[in-house]
Amino acid sequence: MNISLLIMIAVVIFCMYTAIQAGKGKNDKLEEWALGGRGMGAIITFFLLAGEFFTAFTLTGLVGLAYNSGIATLYIMSYISIACIIGYFLLPKIRHYSKKHNLISQGDFFEKKYNSPFLGKLITIVGAIAIIPTLVMALKGMGLIVSVASYGAISSTAAIWFGSIIVLIYTLISGLHGSARVALIKDILLFGVLLFLGLYFPFHYYDGVGSMVKEVAEVRPQVLIFPDKGLSLVWYVSTVVLMCLGLYLWPNSFLSIYAAKNDKALRKNTILMPLYSLMQLFACLVGLTAILAIPTLTGAESDLALIKLVFETFDPWFVGFIGAAGLLASLVPCSVALITIGSMITSNIYMPLKPDTSVRKQMNIARLFAIVAAIISLYSTLNSHGAIVFLQLISYNFIMQLFPALIFSLQKKNFVTEQGAISGIVMGVSLALYSAATGTTVATLFPDLPSFILDINNGLYMLIINAIVTVVVSLVTQKSTAEIKSLESEII
Repeated sequence: MNISLLIMIAVVIFCMYTAIQAGKGKNDKLEEWALGGRGMGAIITFFLLAGEFFTAFTLTGLVGLAYNSGIATLYIMSYISIACIIGYFLLPKIRHYSKKHNLISQGDFFEKKYNSPFLGKLITIVGAIAIIPTLVMALKGMGLIVSVASYGAISSTAAIWFGSIIVLIYTLISGLHGSARVALIKDILLFGVLLFLGLYFPFHYYDGVGSMVKEVAEVRPQVLIFPDKGLSLVWYVSTVVLMCLGLYLWPNSFLSIYAAKNDKALRKNTILMPLYSLMQLFACLVGLTAILAIPTLTGAESDLALIKLVFETFDPWFVGFIGAAGLLASLVPCSVALITIGSMITSNIYMPLKPDTSVRKQMNIARLFAIVAAIISLYSTLNSHGAIVFLQLISYNFIMQLFPALIFSLQKKNFVTEQGAISGIVMGVSLALYSAATGTTVATLFPDLPSFILDINNGLYMLIINAIVTVVVSLVTQKSTAEIKSLESEII
């Protein structure tokens, strides 16, 4: 057994022990298992939210994106930083409302705000469909990293199996308490690795970041400028706007928000997160370094740029730490996602059918749904073809459709009705499905339009249509809703 594999195994065993100890004796009800008793402080909340944004993709896909697309990759850093400004004002309102009404899931929030059990179920279904592809991508990234970092001692398939079993075990036993503890370890290791590699590689291969950028500009100048069409500046700005609006819309983000101890913990998180997102800059620097150091990578091979540079530069023991970082970067988001799916299906779909279910049984039902989600994700990962690609394309556009209903619900006088919120979400989700299934975009429908219109991210168009439908339907149904309420009052 090689030293690299031994290090990864040792890190996993340590993290499993830490996670189980963290949740020991604390998970006697669903609120404890899913939300950590709503007692997570600023530091733990920070790492929980960060753990959802920084996964194995940071070590694979993000580096590969920088290798292929260069400067366009910086949209990821930009949207996270801008979204934190929104989060500073948005997150405390969500947390305060959830605590006041003892909410468990994202669906609970919308159901309570609009007094609509159907809307709560719709949000739950949309959220679950959107989360599954992120689980699949996390498992695939983990399998790739572990297989390569172990020098082929463990196949990608075996790594996915072991990883799925590990994350399921400590998730069922420790709940969010364990996920939070592993998130702390994961982020310290991941940030340390990226900070070191992002600075070391440019100096090792090019005598500094400035020299590296200069050489890349001479060989592949197109990766350092925005093209006139396609991934243009218009695309960059529209994508940043779209994604910063959707950053906190994921059901697992709501879970972490609910778990926060107080508003101060959330505000501190949003203040620090832009600094934390600098980690992605170092991943981009690794990708740019690989452009000249390993110029022959094509297609999916570019996702291995970081690990290939590590192979050529460091001893196997260091490769083991890279593999461990990639492994943990998948386990934490997967764990939180499984908890989220289990708790929201239990709260919004199972409990309305079985309202007399005991507190203990609620938690066990949530665990059962988490197991089902893990099995579906494992099967999809091992058999992923066009269907998962299809889901991955629409997952973010699915989540984005919740934005208008969420923002309007936080107003003191919300004019949006239940019918308006449902209509807007259904319209947006339908457009996302149709676009992904047929490849239809604004560019395919109106190819003669100016490029500055065609380059706007199509998800932004879907969101605008969603908002228009939400407002129009709400205005139309407001009068009838008011009349019904007036009639009910007269009858009473």
